Amino acid sequence: MNRPEAAHERLYRGLLWLYPSDFRARFGDEMVQLFGDQLRDARTRRAASGPAGTWLRTLGDLAVTAASEHSRRDRTVAHSLTEAPSIPTRVLGLIGILGGVALILAFIPNLPWIWDFVAVRLVLFNAGAIAIGLAAYRSGALGSGRASVAIAGAVILANSWYLVMGIAGIGRPQFPEADPDFRLIGFYAGAAMWLTDAVFGFVVWRVGTMARWVGLVLALGSLFAFTGMDRLELVRGDLAWFWTPAALAGVAANGLAWILLGLAIAFRRRRHAPAAPEGGVAPKA
Repeated sequence: MNRPEAAHERLYRGLLWLYPSDFRARFGDEMVQLFGDQLRDARTRRAASGPAGTWLRTLGDLAVTAASEHSRRDRTVAHSLTEAPSIPTRVLGLIGILGGVALILAFIPNLPWIWDFVAVRLVLFNAGAIAIGLAAYRSGALGSGRASVAIAGAVILANSWYLVMGIAGIGRPQFPEADPDFRLIGFYAGAAMWLTDAVFGFVVWRVGTMARWVGLVLALGSLFAFTGMDRLELVRGDLAWFWTPAALAGVAANGLAWILLGLAIAFRRRRHAPAAPEGGVAPKA
């Protein structure tokens, strides 16, 4: 037979997702057990408020402590940014630099040999974006919590998708030859890449812990690059005189931003943590 408190406990356990994952893993079971004990105690004592009173007190405590735990975790993340990057993080930053360089090289004239290595450029370009997304998450530059996981994951998945489509497209008919189904999927992959790059850039700009204004350049550049996609028809319409150079400038800005973010990640120097107030306790190293 189910206990009367079982449904309440399941609901309460669901609300514990408001806490950071590490806090939830460490204390979740104990908190659910305590909540169940409080409910049983309220029923045993036949308190006037009953389970409703227990819920009111619990929800008030949950709102305060969940916010406090997220704030504490953000301070921990901020402190981690005062440390010099690890070797894996430096490597990821260097890959990001190579990816940006691969994209910028496509704009340099008199280098026809570049176009003979489309697969190499695609691998470097998308691998660079994937590396920066992973490095930014590792270093806490996207903040904390599930939102940072979602943003980094979106950039990694979208660039991986575009990379796979680019490699799979080698040897297939090129525009204007017919290959409509594959080209449509490629359009969706490209749109996902540019738009997730833009969101990633805006988050870097808003969080402000890593090359903030470079994040804004990445965001705006990615949006302009998105307008250059063929199916949007902007670069072939009446305003092509504006959208064509704007889209090309956006692609160039995207490549430059990955280079600068890679430099910020790979060569970030250790910053001193804030000094403790007089009479206070110095932050732990």
